[in-house]
Amino acid sequence: MAAACLVSVLPLQGSRVWIPDCLEVWKSAELTRGYEEGDGFLHLRLEDGSESTYPLDPQRPQLPFLRNPDYLSGENDLVALSYLHEPAVLHTLRARFLETNTIYTYCG
Repeated sequence: MAAACLVSVLPLQGSRVWIPDCLEVWKSAELTRGYEEGDGFLHLRLEDGSESTYPLDPQRPQLPFLRNPDYLSGENDLVALSYLHEPAVLHTLRARFLETNTIYTYCG
């Protein structure tokens, strides 16, 4: 059943995703090729313009989290986010605290 769920939300070329990173915790990237079932890795372009790949286990692919649209960056209510997951929450808090010096964020 889990495979059927993955198939319905396959990321397409141009999709923006979050990938794990040792230094920044999560890094934003854009798919340069769409994902097809059975692929061993995703082709990505990082925010700095460099190209990278993200390894996948074809038997149990763990696709990266999708990124919210830019207009939701720094949203004060987390419920308004299209995708609510760890990298989205951390990015929103970072944008609010560091870019706008806004300390209050809520969910609900």
